[in-house]
Amino acid sequence: MNPYERWDDWEWEKAVHELGRKREYGSNNWRPKGSYSRSYSRKKPFRPMRSWTGLQKKATLSAVFFLLIFFAAQGEDTLSKGVYTTYKGTVHSGDYYTALNDTALQVLGMKSEVKSTPVDGAMVGQFIPPVSGKVMAGFSQGVEGNGSLHNGIDVASALGIPVVSPYQGIITFVGEDPQLGRVVKMDFGSGWTGVLGNFGDIYVSPGQLVERGEAIGTVGLSAPLKKTWLHIELHKDGVPVNPMDYFLPPS
Repeated sequence: MNPYERWDDWEWEKAVHELGRKREYGSNNWRPKGSYSRSYSRKKPFRPMRSWTGLQKKATLSAVFFLLIFFAAQGEDTLSKGVYTTYKGTVHSGDYYTALNDTALQVLGMKSEVKSTPVDGAMVGQFIPPVSGKVMAGFSQGVEGNGSLHNGIDVASALGIPVVSPYQGIITFVGEDPQLGRVVKMDFGSGWTGVLGNFGDIYVSPGQLVERGEAIGTVGLSAPLKKTWLHIELHKDGVPVNPMDYFLPPS
C-alpha cells in the first residue's frame, strides 16, 4: 500500500515511520499530521548587580542614601522631616560629600583603598613647608590629566621660587622621574623620608647633609603636568603619609 494514502492520525504516524526506515531517517525527523513542536529556552533572570563588585554596590547604595537625605532635607511633608530629623540625630559629624567623592573615584579606577596610618604625634609640626602656596592636589586624590594617585600633595608656586628642605637630613637621590620630573629624595632619620618633585634648578647632590630651611633648588616645569606646582611627599617606614598632618602650622 502507498504510505501517503493513510491519512488518519494513527495510520499517518505508521506511514511516517515506515517511510523513514526506507530513507534511513530516524523517526525524530518527522512529525505526524497536525502535530507541532515547541522549543523551550530557559532565560536567565535579569540581575544587573550580579556582576558588580562590592565597591560598585557600595557606591550605588551611598548615592541612593545621599539622594534620600538630600530630598528629605528639602521636603516640607511630615515623612521628609521625620527622615531628616532622624538622620541629624543619629549622625553628628562626617564629611559625606568627601566620602562619596572618594567612593566614586575608586569605582572609576582613579583611587584605590588606602590604609590609614596613625599620626605620629611626636613629629606633628616638626616639618616646614618647602614652599608657600595653595594646595592644588591633596593626599591620595587624582591628579589633573591622568587620574593617578597622589602619595603626597601639590602646592602652587611660581617658576624659580626657592625650595627649602622641610627637615634636616641627607640627600639620597637627585634625578629624573617620569611622573614627577626632576626630583630630590631625602632621609630625615627614624624611618622618615621625603620626596620633592617638579624642580627647575637643584643645588644639592646625593650624600649631602642639609639643614631644615636650607635652599635645595627652585620650582620648575620638569613634570609632565607643566604647572609650577611643587610635589611634596613624606613617608614613615616606607608608607606615604599626609604631609599636611606634619607641617608646622602657619603663624
